[in-house]
Amino acid sequence: MSLTVYADVTSPECYHASRRVDALRSRGVEVAWCAIQARPRLQVTSRVLSPAEQDELRARFAELEALLRPGEELPWAMPTIGPSGEASVSAYAEAVGAGVGDDVRRLLFELYWRDGADIGQPAVLRSPLAGAILRGHSEAEPLRESGYVVSVDRGPITTNAYRRIRTWHVQWQQLGCPPLPVLLADAATLHGLDALRWLGKELDRVSDTPPQRLEDPRRYPPQSVHPSGSWISQTGGRWRYCHRLVP
Repeated sequence: MSLTVYADVTSPECYHASRRVDALRSRGVEVAWCAIQARPRLQVTSRVLSPAEQDELRARFAELEALLRPGEELPWAMPTIGPSGEASVSAYAEAVGAGVGDDVRRLLFELYWRDGADIGQPAVLRSPLAGAILRGHSEAEPLRESGYVVSVDRGPITTNAYRRIRTWHVQWQQLGCPPLPVLLADAATLHGLDALRWLGKELDRVSDTPPQRLEDPRRYPPQSVHPSGSWISQTGGRWRYCHRLVP
């Protein structure tokens, strides 16, 4: 069965879908994930969520908690910021090209829905995503050498990532821009809570398969470069004192 999900990281329902996709993938079920910025023209910079918007989020999470399967959790903390989705979509598109899309997807949802981070700011994403990007296999120097994944104007670094973003958005538009998350399961197209219910049923179907442990998505690759013996002796021997900035 071919499974594809279209989702926005700032959506509670998509957060729930992401966790169910993780559970499915840990049991060997392949799911393609496409990042969507549902309202690209709504805002350029992040904004403070109003009390009414926070009340709406509480109501949506209460509805989602009613859908939880036995043993399933949906941990979250109320965010105070409504970020622009452009930076997170760019980061994920680059991560897919580098072969670490799942790790970056998990990180983006955790940063926003558990840490309350302003994921609309490229500088906020820089450190948390660097480990995953450096473990990837991107041929672009900014990603390969420094783990840099989002430009200062919130766009992607590479042309391939830009094309990937455009393809995902056009595909979603061709479906009629239904509410997210959208799930394509072979010939069926489901969205919103119906997509979540379908993912829950698929989890029930594979529940006998033991899940594989998910590793820390922030981990850095093993170090393969070590300082030379002369560098160690010079900075650790009698020469070290001339390099100190403070006594």
